[in-house]
Amino acid sequence: MFFSMMPMFVCLFWSVILASELIINDKSRPKGHLLAFMMTATILYMGHWVFFNHGTHILPVTDTLYSVANLAVYPLFYLYICSLTERKKERRLQYIMLCPAIVLGVMVGGLYGMMTQEETTQFFDLYLYEGTHNGLTGLAIQQAAMHDVCKVMFVLLLIPVFVRGGSHLKRYERLVNSTYADTEDKSMKSIHYLLVVFMVTSVFSIVFSIIGRHHFADSIWLLAIPSTLFSVLLFAIGMIGNRQAFGIEDIEEDEKQTDEVVNEQPVIKELRVKIEQLMEEEQLFRQPNLKIVDLVKRLGTNRNYVYNAINREMGVSFTEYVNRMRVDYAAQLMAQHPNMVLAEVCEQSGFTSSASFFRNFRQFKGVGPREYQNKLKP
Repeated sequence: MFFSMMPMFVCLFWSVILASELIINDKSRPKGHLLAFMMTATILYMGHWVFFNHGTHILPVTDTLYSVANLAVYPLFYLYICSLTERKKERRLQYIMLCPAIVLGVMVGGLYGMMTQEETTQFFDLYLYEGTHNGLTGLAIQQAAMHDVCKVMFVLLLIPVFVRGGSHLKRYERLVNSTYADTEDKSMKSIHYLLVVFMVTSVFSIVFSIIGRHHFADSIWLLAIPSTLFSVLLFAIGMIGNRQAFGIEDIEEDEKQTDEVVNEQPVIKELRVKIEQLMEEEQLFRQPNLKIVDLVKRLGTNRNYVYNAINREMGVSFTEYVNRMRVDYAAQLMAQHPNMVLAEVCEQSGFTSSASFFRNFRQFKGVGPREYQNKLKP
């Protein structure tokens, strides 16, 4: 009872948390999709709970809902990723991935409605709890075939979810790196890691599906392993997703500040010189939370032109360009003041967090700032 209920209560917990936040504070599209994912996962694991505890009196209803939820849960996670990373004009055909769940769910429910009590009992005893087609008669044969189709469709849906989901996240990271100097609170690496873990756990789901749920019904240890695994993953998804406050909509808001059209396109090489002068002479890189739109405003040009001057002409992302200058400035500060506190070096160089300072310093100098500073001391 405990292990079969654990994933359901994890999903229910995050469903309540997300619903409360959407009602009170944040009506964002991404959290709405994450709520839909958690509610669907709650239904999915409710179906597991009824199955493992032999609630045959409501099994026709819960098994129908389980069939829908099982085919919808991964596409809903994909829609959540899309709402975080894809522009509105690019989100056109993503909802089509929910069609198999709806169509096959209606067919499973329709067959249950037409089956006699004898056929339903036969289907439960032989197919669901023993994993065999032998002995099935009438509509029970068609119901078993429909459940087999659902298993195959579940596997087929995983491919576009993981391939396209990973592609969206990588493209988003490139956009963030070309737009902001400080990316710690804007990155979605944690979501990407979750997707990878999700992909690994989906392999277990496929294996469990091939083996059959009936093999786990009477063994507490066999049930405890997948139940605990999915509970931990689902809790991590809820926690990380609830904390993810930044997304593509925020980038679009920043981009609106530079939507004005510039009639004459500047020579990219000349624009590069102007950018370098602005950054070096005025030390604009020391400005915390520097954005590419700040350069655009100062130069009175277009965002795409600045992007081309940095990303294509200089061959680096905006993030790398700014943070490399910050690290060089930090190294100069330490050379001039070997005893300066590193927290002050971090702040004066323009970094918004010590973690970002230490990571970038090691990336560009090959050693950490503390080691670098110790070598400068007499």
